[in-house]
Amino acid sequence: MKILVVGSGTWGTALAHVAQNAGMDVTVHCRRQERAAELASGRHSFLPELSLGDGFKVCVAGVDPVPDSDVVISAIPTQMIRSYLQGPGADLPRDVPWISASKGLEKSHQALPSQILKDCGVLGEPGILSGPSHAEEVLRNLPTAVVFAHPNEDFTVEIQKSLRTPEFRIYRSLDRIGVEWAGVLKNVVALGCGIAVGHGFGDNTIAAMVTRGSAEISRMGCLLGGQRETFSGLSGIGDLVVTCFSSHSRNRVVGESVGQGQPVADVLAGMEQVAEGVHTCSAAAEMARERSVEMPIVETVSKVMAGELSVEQGIEGLLLRVPDQE
Repeated sequence: MKILVVGSGTWGTALAHVAQNAGMDVTVHCRRQERAAELASGRHSFLPELSLGDGFKVCVAGVDPVPDSDVVISAIPTQMIRSYLQGPGADLPRDVPWISASKGLEKSHQALPSQILKDCGVLGEPGILSGPSHAEEVLRNLPTAVVFAHPNEDFTVEIQKSLRTPEFRIYRSLDRIGVEWAGVLKNVVALGCGIAVGHGFGDNTIAAMVTRGSAEISRMGCLLGGQRETFSGLSGIGDLVVTCFSSHSRNRVVGESVGQGQPVADVLAGMEQVAEGVHTCSAAAEMARERSVEMPIVETVSKVMAGELSVEQGIEGLLLRVPDQE
């Protein structure tokens, strides 16, 4: 299988690594010549301590011809997908199957990554690859389990067989909506957990936020058409736990800095990589209000990140909520 990976950040690089280990013919589509040169030489500037072996085949947007491919994997940060496909990726094939590996909600359109791909001309329904999978650990060949969701079960079986390795296990699902939505809100809850930790709270608080955050994710996800059991699986509680508790989580780290009193703008200015939850929280909160879905954690995190509430006010508001039946 010929696979084209679009997005040369750490996650796109990790997926290219998996596909190459699985014996696939892999090319990474890069926006910049500098990143292409890095990947071809077997390194990545965000993970300088890791070797990528002999490196990858690469093509540079606007410079190299786009190679023929059987499948395109999109690992572009959610807020950049539309501009990428309308700009540097305008000549990417739209008539082959696409897999979305992005997690977030587009701030300007409240669109999921798969919908953005379709808006930009991708034919058919994109598959969704999601689950607890930090790029750093995937690149180190540490055991990882993810979910691939698509309404065509034959296609899910084909992808499962083609991309799995002994260290990268792929489970199948037909619940594309649930798997994709679960990946949207887990970053927002991780921001909230980071804020709580930065403010001095402990494991009890984080456990409560993870559990109640899972309820918020499931509440909206089921309304949108997802299956409740999906939110108890790898793409739901599995991804939520790893994002909220891990030091690899950029969203958790951003939240900790904000919880310690650093201005949001300063925290974001010091980041080289994207924390998807920062932009997703406001779009998700607006969606919840429009649909009259109760999502207090999402609402509070959104207001704290927008500067509408102080950290102390946000935490106080959550603590003063009267508990209802679980």
